[in-house]
Amino acid sequence: MAQAGRFTLDSEPQPQYAYHFDASLYAKFLRKLAETHGVNRVEGKVVDVNVHGESGFIQSVQLESGEQIEGDLFIDCSGFRGLLIQQALNTEWEDWSHWLRNDSAVAVQTESVSPPAPYTRSTARTSGWQWNIPLQNRVGNGLVYSSDYISDDEAKRALLNNIEGKLINEPRIIKFRTGRRSQQWVKNCVAVGLSSGFLEPLESTSIHLIQNSVLRLVRMFPFVEIDPVEVRQFNNETTTEIEQIRDFIILHYKVTQRSDSRYWVDCREMEVPDSLAHKIALFESNARAVRENNEMFRERSWAAVMLGQGLEPSGYHPFVDNLSDEQLQGLMAQVRTNVSRIVDASPSQKEFLDRF
Repeated sequence: MAQAGRFTLDSEPQPQYAYHFDASLYAKFLRKLAETHGVNRVEGKVVDVNVHGESGFIQSVQLESGEQIEGDLFIDCSGFRGLLIQQALNTEWEDWSHWLRNDSAVAVQTESVSPPAPYTRSTARTSGWQWNIPLQNRVGNGLVYSSDYISDDEAKRALLNNIEGKLINEPRIIKFRTGRRSQQWVKNCVAVGLSSGFLEPLESTSIHLIQNSVLRLVRMFPFVEIDPVEVRQFNNETTTEIEQIRDFIILHYKVTQRSDSRYWVDCREMEVPDSLAHKIALFESNARAVRENNEMFRERSWAAVMLGQGLEPSGYHPFVDNLSDEQLQGLMAQVRTNVSRIVDASPSQKEFLDRF
């Protein structure tokens, strides 16, 4: 459907899909929803964090106005600064930049010049990759890159030379660091979002990680008191999830066949985590793609990246030897027929969106 510019939710089975949305508008929507359900929002700049001398728990945060905001549980959503989890509680940061080299992005919005495509386009560039995310009212563009291989000005020029449409805003440089907090829940503070960890947006996983952290906290919420056993479980689950996604993103760089720039050669030659090395070896051996512990990316996603990047396995699963070549060809022909039938009956994405 993506290749054909079509989309529907009326087919059986329904297609796999994700959303393109304006993040700032979505945040405003969620704020209004929360306040409607009784959340009390206090505006103010936090200038100090008061920590109990014996327990190490956060007692309150002080605003620039002098007001003290007390609480039993604090959620740190202060971004890379880690105002509570790092600056107040001194929780360490585990750096992953030796695997994920990109540390910068330049972003700009442009006016639409055509109906929105039904997919995100990620295009590899000499020292990073470029995104193109169409919305109904504009297009989001950006270039993610490593400052060790290209300057900010060069990155800005590279982006502007490869976009369409009139600029809505001036290009903005964003600096980031990939990695995770050694613990996401410390004492009575839970880090969510950038204060917890960050992976470059190659697979657009940031909101997924935030959403799962919130759901995990709801499931383990300390209604009576904070239980160290549940804190440890929260941290274990959060760590496992982000490390599995980390490996999937590293995979895109490790199995590349590109050799036209120092950046891509260095990515291909780097050592990778043992967990990823094992998955690559499994696939190289017999085309076995493994999904562990209900991780976010399924077997088909792992196989798509490995095969798409040119990683050819030396063997295959012997199950297919139970069928003749004619039977296998018949099965695949039936798959093609079923897919074509659904695609041909689907409206264009523009027609689908216009319904709403």
